[in-house]
Amino acid sequence: MFSSKLLLSITFIIIVNSCSSDNISKIKKINDNTDNGIYSSIYNEIKYKNIDEADNLYIKLKTNFETSKYIKSAAETLAIVHMQNNENILANFYLQEALESDSSDQFAKFLLAKNQFLSANKNERDLNYIQRALEALKIDKDLVYGDYAILANSMLIRVKLDMAWKNSQIGNLYKRLNKKDAVNIYKQKIEQLGVNIDDIEKK
Repeated sequence: MFSSKLLLSITFIIIVNSCSSDNISKIKKINDNTDNGIYSSIYNEIKYKNIDEADNLYIKLKTNFETSKYIKSAAETLAIVHMQNNENILANFYLQEALESDSSDQFAKFLLAKNQFLSANKNERDLNYIQRALEALKIDKDLVYGDYAILANSMLIRVKLDMAWKNSQIGNLYKRLNKKDAVNIYKQKIEQLGVNIDDIEKK
């Protein structure tokens, strides 16, 4: 038979453990309903590649804590993740969200240019798309300064060189077909890009 002291000790341990478990559950619930808690959960979902859930948590963060200091950082992080996944439209959405939170953020503005550059590369066979991307890149490049401006300008030049190369290839095709008017059109397109075709090296 248990002594009264032993029974009292066992009862105390059970009560303490129960309270600890309840407190942990309450703390977790509180964390899940604070902006910092949701922000941390976004990173955890990204870590385990649950990007859809991370997107859902961002909506929760933005809906429940519209003025949270974590919105910009969460938006930029999700933008980078979607850029890495070649989901440029979603990346652009998050970058606009970040700039809505802080319109002076140079990093977000640079990422806009980077996202446009990656999108142009992904659609390199579509000259009309690349032309639109080029115009967007020109605008985005002017939004940044310092080192970001240097990087953005290098991406702009890269897109121009790619366009010049493609226009040169099309022009050469028309040259072989003896279509002089078409050759001149594509020659003018290259000149308008303002890059030197001799700078392009294709293997």
